[in-house]
Amino acid sequence: MALASAFIRSSGLRSLRGVSGRTFSRPVPCLPVVASPSRRSIASTSSGPSSESNSSPGSSTHSRGGHRTGRRRALPLILLALPAGLLLVPSKLSADSSSSCPEGEGEGEGEDQSFTPVKSSLSTASTSSLLRSYLVYALISTPYLVDYSSQLLHALTHTPIPFLRSLTESVVRATFFAQFVPGETVDECLTSMVEMRSRGVGSMLNYSAEAEVEPSMGSEGEEMARKERMEEVLRALEKAGAFERSLEEEQRGSTGFALKITGLIDPEILQRASTTLLRLRPLTQSNTPSSPSSSLSLSIPYPGTPQTSDAQVVARDQSPLVGNGQELLFLRGAVKEMGVLETDEGLREGDLEQLHELWSKVKRIGQRAKDNSIKLFVDAEHTFYQPALDAYTILLSQEFNRPPKENKEPWHGPLIYGTYQSYLVRQPGHLVAALQHAEKNGYALGIKLVRGAYFVQERKKWKEEGRPGADPIWPDKPATDQAYNTSINMILTTLSAQLASSHPERALSVVFGTHNPDSCDLVTEGLKKAGLADEVSDRRLRLRQGAKGRIGIAQLYGMKDDLTDRMAARFVYDGQPVAIKYIAYGKLSEVMPFLGRRAIENKSLMTGDQGAAAERRCIGGELRRRVFG
Repeated sequence: MALASAFIRSSGLRSLRGVSGRTFSRPVPCLPVVASPSRRSIASTSSGPSSESNSSPGSSTHSRGGHRTGRRRALPLILLALPAGLLLVPSKLSADSSSSCPEGEGEGEGEDQSFTPVKSSLSTASTSSLLRSYLVYALISTPYLVDYSSQLLHALTHTPIPFLRSLTESVVRATFFAQFVPGETVDECLTSMVEMRSRGVGSMLNYSAEAEVEPSMGSEGEEMARKERMEEVLRALEKAGAFERSLEEEQRGSTGFALKITGLIDPEILQRASTTLLRLRPLTQSNTPSSPSSSLSLSIPYPGTPQTSDAQVVARDQSPLVGNGQELLFLRGAVKEMGVLETDEGLREGDLEQLHELWSKVKRIGQRAKDNSIKLFVDAEHTFYQPALDAYTILLSQEFNRPPKENKEPWHGPLIYGTYQSYLVRQPGHLVAALQHAEKNGYALGIKLVRGAYFVQERKKWKEEGRPGADPIWPDKPATDQAYNTSINMILTTLSAQLASSHPERALSVVFGTHNPDSCDLVTEGLKKAGLADEVSDRRLRLRQGAKGRIGIAQLYGMKDDLTDRMAARFVYDGQPVAIKYIAYGKLSEVMPFLGRRAIENKSLMTGDQGAAAERRCIGGELRRRVFG
C-alpha cells in the first residue's frame, strides 16, 4: 500500500481555484476515460481512447449564431457539405491545445523544437490527399455544419429519393471517411498500419460500427447485431495478431484494440447493474474490517470505484457467496452520496444471467487478445454505466495482467487497460484505489489516460433528474487540464518506483491519449525527471530498459498527424512505438450513424482555432510550400 499512500500525498485532496475565482473543495483528479453511445442505440463494440475535447467542463464552445436568420443562410452550405457529422470520428482523444505544426509547415510560424523531426507525414502525403484534408477541415471549421450534421446525415441516408442516399455515401466515402477511416475491415487497415510502423508509429484498432435501433428489428434483431459484433471483435484480434506475428520479435506486443462493452449487451442492463452496485457497495464495506483501502473507497465521489464484492453482480462465478443472487433484485433505496434516487431501477429478473453471459464473453475476448499478444483497452462510457464497466475491467485485469510465474511465456506488461477520465471529480481517489488493488492482488495495472467526453449529457442528466449534490464533472476546463497534467507526473513517478521495487514485472503501463502538445511535452519532460528516459546526443529520448513498451502517446487517425510525427521523432525507436494512432474502422453504412452522433457530442473537438482550424493551417502551409517552393 506504500505506493498508493505516496500517491495520495503527491496528488493531494486540495482545493482548486477555477477561472471564476471560486474555490472548489474537491480533490484534483488524476486520470482519464472514455465515452459512450446514445442510450437507445446499439452501442458500437469498441471506441477509441476516450475523447478529451475542447468541450471539457466550463470551456466555452462556439457560437450557434443566436438567431434563425443566420441558420437559414447557412443551410445551403450545410446541404452541400451534408456528411459533416462523419468527420467527428469516435471521440476518445482530444484536440484541446495549440497547433503543433512542425517548423516550416503551417500558415503561421512553427513552434521552436529542441530536436529535429523526421520527415513528416504531411510532407510525404500526395497533393490530392492534402487537398481532400484541407476541404474536410475547412468544412468542419463551420459550427453550423456540426450542429446540423447528425440530423442531415440521417435524413439523407434514409431518404426515399433513389439517388440521394448513394450520392451521400459517395461524397462521404471520398471525403470524411477517407480522412478518418483507413478501411472497412482490419485487412484494409493493414496498409496504413504497416506504413505507420515503418515511421515508428503503433496502432490501436477500434471497430466503430454502430447499428441504429429500428423498431422493425425487435429484440431478435438487436441480439443478432450484438452477436455479429462479438464475432467481428474476435476476428479483428486474430487479424491484428497475424500483423504482430509478421514483425520481428523485438517489435511485437505493441498493437492494441479498443473494446466498448456496451456493444455486447443491452446497455440498460448495465445501467440497472450499476445502480445495484452503488447500493450494494456501502453495505458490503460496512461489514468488513476498517482499512485504508475501504475507507478510501467510501470517500470516492460518484460513480465510485470498483470493489471485490462487485463480482456478486457482474460475474456470479467469481462470487464468494452461496446462492443465486435473488436477494440483489430487491435491493432498493437512495444513496445520496452516490447520486442514487429511490426511484432508480435496480436489477430485474434475468439480468444476472445476462451479466454472467457477458462476463463469459469478455473473458473469451481477453483470452483471444492474450493468444494474439494484442493489448485490450476497455473503454469507459457514461457514468450511469460506469460502475458495471469498472467491475468488469478490474476482473479482467486480475485474470490477464498477472505476470507468468515461470519465464516460459513472453511478458510485455499488462494486457488489459482501463480508461480513466480526468474530467470526473472521482479521478484522484479512483486512481489511488486502482493502484492499491493492483498492488494488493499482484497484477500490473494498465492505464489509458484521457480528459473525457460527454460532460454536456452528464450535467444535463444530473440537473433534470434532480440528483443530490454536485454533478460528477469538474467545474471548468482548467480544472480538467490540471487534473490530466497532474496525472502525468503521478503515473510516471509511480512507474519509476515500481520498476525499482522487488517486483518490477508488476509495473504499470500507460497510454496518454491527447491531442494537446503541452501535455505531450509534459510526458517527455516527466520521463526524464522520473529517470525513465535519457537524452542522447541528437537530443532525442531513449527509454530505459524497464520502461520500453510501457509508455504510449496516442492521437486519432487523420488528426494531429504532425503531433504524432513529432512524438515519433522525439524517441529513439527500439521496436516498441511510443507514438500511437487510434484507428477507427467499419463499413461505411455502419460507421456513419456512430460518427454522426459524435459530431454533436464532441463538436468542439473539431471546431475552434485549436481543432480543425489548426489542422487546416498546417495543411495549407504544406500546399503553399509545394506551389510556391
